[in-house]
Amino acid sequence: MDTSDDLITAEFLHLLFFEQKNLVIFPYIDLKHLRSLDLFTVGFETVDIDSTVIHNLNEIIEYEENNSYSQLQTIYFVLNPSIEELEKLLDSTRLRCVINSKENVEGLANGDQFVFYNKKTKEFLNYDFESRDLSFEKGIIRSSPNTQVIMDELLKIRSVSSKIFAELNLSSSPDKFPEILDKFDQIYWNKILRFTELYCQIEIPDFHRPVQLPKKKKATKEIDYSAEYESIIKTNRKIGRSFIQLVHDFRYDKVNPANLEVGQLYYPQKLYNYLRNHHWKKGIPKEFAINWFKKATKDFSNPGEALLEFQVILNKLQLTYTINDTDLERKIEPEKKGENQSEKLVSISNRKKQPKSHAIPSTDNFPEFKKWLLSKLSELEKIV
Repeated sequence: MDTSDDLITAEFLHLLFFEQKNLVIFPYIDLKHLRSLDLFTVGFETVDIDSTVIHNLNEIIEYEENNSYSQLQTIYFVLNPSIEELEKLLDSTRLRCVINSKENVEGLANGDQFVFYNKKTKEFLNYDFESRDLSFEKGIIRSSPNTQVIMDELLKIRSVSSKIFAELNLSSSPDKFPEILDKFDQIYWNKILRFTELYCQIEIPDFHRPVQLPKKKKATKEIDYSAEYESIIKTNRKIGRSFIQLVHDFRYDKVNPANLEVGQLYYPQKLYNYLRNHHWKKGIPKEFAINWFKKATKDFSNPGEALLEFQVILNKLQLTYTINDTDLERKIEPEKKGENQSEKLVSISNRKKQPKSHAIPSTDNFPEFKKWLLSKLSELEKIV
């Protein structure tokens, strides 16, 4: 049975991305799993063509190649071509494609611009990997917990190649190449430069490579706080939604975007990991938690329910502080037009004599917490 992971390997990453090869995979594989290779086509626009429903495959591809206005190059995923059509495709010098054939086409394997892969035997017929160093590719696959992380890594490499291309166009000098490439270990520079030459269709001139780059301050290994994030999001969906919004608001106000990777700008879990490692090393700040609770209560018709759910999350995060009545009252803004019922109740209570501050009991001591919660509900009923 085919799975998407079958093709997410260092070998396919090497062929499609770094070496910009074409692939012929046989026998049949369904389009969903074939399209998993799209992960390695960063920088290309992908087009699916099923040759069983058209009769002039080669003419269509040739026309598209000559009349495309896209700024991106095109790579074609060609399904079920006939032997005759496949032979014509193999003669093309400009075509980028991934081809799947139902036939046994190993007899057509010749050269290495079109690499043939027998899916049944899991064998590459005309490409020798024994002489290839795949340590970079294997490192990318091994260190990536999901395909999005792989995509982010390939986007970084493509970004570096774009800077190299721009620098050559601007100054025709490779003097700044070491500075551009210094995000990567020098042992991988040739692989990135090889990709740049093939993708940008340029020739990279020789340049001086430092024997040893200036030592940077050794970065502390970052801790993965994904489990914390999942706990926040899944304990209560309403509170989780408000948390995501506030995390992005915090980024806009407090974080220099130049310090963030692409994924940290758009994926809240990655952003949370960054904040916990760099801004919130001792946990979510108390002031953030107070504002978070205020925002979260807007989605609850019952403030007591919101408070209970929120306290459960805080206890799971093992925060060292407690939030008391005074904290909540101090942080609530004056009533505005359009406020919901829970905001109005708090606003009314602010006009009354401020009660003595009490810390919210932990849910670990549930009898005390229940007693405290019932007293709060009683106070709210009196206000109403």
